[in-house]
Amino acid sequence: MRQLVTVLKKEVLDGLRDRRVWLVVLVTALVSGPVTLLLVSKFMSDLKSKAEAREVLVQNAAAAPALVNFLERQARTVKAPPDDVRVRIEAGRFDDAVLIIPDGFEADIRHGKLADVSVLHDANRAQSVTAAMTLERLVNGWSQELGLQRMLVRGVDPALLRSVRSTVVSIGATRGGAARLLFMVPLVALVSAVIGALAIAIDVTAGERERGSLEPLLMNPVSAGALVVGKWLAVCLASLVTLTGTVGSFAIAGQLVRDEGLAAAFQFGATEAGFTVAVLGPFCLLVSAVLMLAALFARGHKEAQATTSYIVSLVSIAPSLSMFLSLQDATWQLLVPAMGQNMVLARMFRGSTVSAMDVLVPGAVCLVLTAIALFAQAQLLKREAIVFARG
Repeated sequence: MRQLVTVLKKEVLDGLRDRRVWLVVLVTALVSGPVTLLLVSKFMSDLKSKAEAREVLVQNAAAAPALVNFLERQARTVKAPPDDVRVRIEAGRFDDAVLIIPDGFEADIRHGKLADVSVLHDANRAQSVTAAMTLERLVNGWSQELGLQRMLVRGVDPALLRSVRSTVVSIGATRGGAARLLFMVPLVALVSAVIGALAIAIDVTAGERERGSLEPLLMNPVSAGALVVGKWLAVCLASLVTLTGTVGSFAIAGQLVRDEGLAAAFQFGATEAGFTVAVLGPFCLLVSAVLMLAALFARGHKEAQATTSYIVSLVSIAPSLSMFLSLQDATWQLLVPAMGQNMVLARMFRGSTVSAMDVLVPGAVCLVLTAIALFAQAQLLKREAIVFARG
């Protein structure tokens, strides 16, 4: 135990001396997630403000008085678009959509002909797409109303058009919408755990060997196992600190959300933050050991960075597979690191039941794989080719 504490102190002090690395880690891990959340909040707030304004842009509104009357009955304010609206949309400088009314529109309606309108918008701007969908929904609503009026004039019951009445009943978790919003939390938290451990994991393995300090360390009366575990504890500490800071920053950022609807959906407080850290804690232990093992095979710092970058990519991709492939929750996912933790956290965010086995199985898998990785490192440090980066 004394050997472990000595190695741990040495590695922690060495890690704290590199302030630039810690600055990059803290800024990246602690700020990126909350900034993303606040940007989403601003975007939704802007959309809500646009919706509350209830303004629609109609070009040549005089050609469709009946349609304009319908829009006004829907509590919409009809305004004329700028003269150069088409130029602005083509240049990507217009966030709204415009309803284009052709000449002769009213005459076509009176004679029972199919009248055409068009909605002009920029498909590359989310606000413009939303405005276009709103305009299309309003026009379809007026078209349906007009069709019903024509049937009533001819003595036809509009109910004849409906032969089936459907009712949508949602029996899913009550927090399903919040779960879709909170999907970013486990993803960012998983990546932050890797980023927090990455720099120190490389420094205590490939960095030590590149500086020529690994051989003197092994010459001390310290076993290879104690040396590996002491270094691993220092890496774990960095990973856990970064993870805790990232999760805590999400909880704080949730209190700064501008949009009331988003704030209600983003229910991420101290309880959720504590559960997230508890679920991802064993993953920090595993990723620290795996990063050290990968860096131990590298000949130098740069090669170690290239090798460990694959691990960062895998951790980033694994949680996203369930979403992109529409995978249902399954027991086998609990056996896959990163994917299992992501599934458990997703259940928690949905408000579904999380059993003790859901938490214990991924944790046990991480602990077993961690022990294997640490044992492999202790054996590798006994090989001259690894210590001196030969072969």
